[in-house]
Amino acid sequence: MKKLLSSLALVLTGCVTCQEVALLPEERAWLGSYTEGQQVVFRSNRGTTNTATVLKPQEWHTNTDCNWMESGRYQPIFSQIVLRPATVYNEKNRDFVVNLRKNNPDRPADLSFSVAGLECLTASREGQITSKLQQQACTLSTTGKTYPAAYVFRQGQNATIYGGGQLQAFFWDKQDGLIRYELTSGEVFELVSR
Repeated sequence: MKKLLSSLALVLTGCVTCQEVALLPEERAWLGSYTEGQQVVFRSNRGTTNTATVLKPQEWHTNTDCNWMESGRYQPIFSQIVLRPATVYNEKNRDFVVNLRKNNPDRPADLSFSVAGLECLTASREGQITSKLQQQACTLSTTGKTYPAAYVFRQGQNATIYGGGQLQAFFWDKQDGLIRYELTSGEVFELVSR
């Protein structure tokens, strides 16, 4: 009986192929248009400058061995962009990180932010049950640029702080990425250049 089951499993695994999951263009847009080594400069309402360096973007698939019996027939995709700020706002979670994970081509990707410990996990598309996306107009005092529908993430509303960090809110634009962040001290940093 064991031989029969082993043979059956071998035959079945040889006949099934897995499908690599891909991000849709509107999902990939959440990663911004950052490039490795890029310097992103922010200036605060108190005259402080903070520069963040874009680390090498990461992207990989899981279930690459096509273990469909345990993991299913898809090879989920995971994409990540990391900005490393010069100023450390949270010892345990110092980076500004955006992650996209898509497990199934028929469902929207899961989007997660961890901006110096201020975190939000949400569906990448509005209208989904798990969506925590909120939009708000934002005009930067540093450049005068207006974002009529920037995405805002606030502690206690659609984001949670972990590790005693100093951030209380951040604003994200799909094209320009991180455009503004606010500290609990009242200091507000806005994008100057990227």
